[in-house]
Amino acid sequence: MPLSRYRFRWGLSGFFEFPTENARRILPRGLEPLELHHGSSVFSLTAFDFVDSEVGPYSEVVFGVIVPPLLGEEGRLAKSAFYPWQLATTTRAAREHAMNRWHLPHWPENVGIEFTRDARSLVVRVKAEGSPTAELTITEHSWQPASHLYQCFMQDDSGAYLTHITMEGEYSEHEEESGRMRLYDHPFNKDILLSEVYETPFREVWYRDGVQSFEPLVSRSAA
Repeated sequence: MPLSRYRFRWGLSGFFEFPTENARRILPRGLEPLELHHGSSVFSLTAFDFVDSEVGPYSEVVFGVIVPPLLGEEGRLAKSAFYPWQLATTTRAAREHAMNRWHLPHWPENVGIEFTRDARSLVVRVKAEGSPTAELTITEHSWQPASHLYQCFMQDDSGAYLTHITMEGEYSEHEEESGRMRLYDHPFNKDILLSEVYETPFREVWYRDGVQSFEPLVSRSAA
């Protein structure tokens, strides 16, 4: 099976501290959270504005827990690895594609995702059922071309899976703590205790004008 490619205008992530106890409630058996320090793990909020894919243009938001990566073939080491437990898209076709091909969990209805660009930042606002659920501001640093490898773990009733994802495009990353996240009291956020998630990201990642490539899924043990 060839690579699956998704071309995007924007791809941004914020990494936030939240309690390891909360992370373990989310993760399936066989996965452990990556701790920054004892008792503190990493919540990631990621958003994409896809301009071209097999199912057309759409936007997507992903909630994930960062986990330790596995050593890949030929000694490849991923920049980071994550387990996504809540995803949402702006189109039904994108949602069904992600669930059927990639076994990714999804919010059952279309959501609203709005990107706003200003001089040094990009803001994404998410609405579900007509109400705000999340807002993320990422700020830019220096830009350079990049190609980075990531790992994504999935699990559903059919089994447990792993895929490698390559992100290519112009890239900005920093730890200046200049971004911001706001999560709203909404069923979309039911799996996290909002008061215990840091609002300031310790790392901000921003890709622009690039391609996200998925390798074929690999089955893994869910022990």
